[in-house]
Amino acid sequence: MTIEAIQNYILQNFETVNLVEANGDLFFMCDKHDKQPFATIVTKDNEYDNMSDLNREGFFRLNIGLNKETFNTMFGGMTDKKGFEAYLDLGIDFTKEDVILPHPTYGAMYWICIVKPSNETFESLKKYLKSSFNKNAKKE
Repeated sequence: MTIEAIQNYILQNFETVNLVEANGDLFFMCDKHDKQPFATIVTKDNEYDNMSDLNREGFFRLNIGLNKETFNTMFGGMTDKKGFEAYLDLGIDFTKEDVILPHPTYGAMYWICIVKPSNETFESLKKYLKSSFNKNAKKE
């Protein structure tokens, strides 16, 4: 799966998406609620997040914000830690390709991530993108 294919899917399948690009990273916002994205694509490491080794040629990470129930169904019980970077010291290899993981920095805020998803895995992520979009579109 390519960044362009994911971007095209989101822009073609969700109305009122506002795409914000910053330093090569993509932030998909619900048009009227553009304070927090419902999904992001990160294309490189930075000083705050370098756990996925995204500086490798052709690598990127798709991140999706879930609701608490869905996230806990997937990753509940992995840690009792709260706050930023709650999942960092659990021995998770955040560089793995095509594996859905809790986000290294925002996992405690119910975000998931996947480095360089395959077409097949992206198909399984579409329901999470829809749920995240709907959750954010309903915020007032």
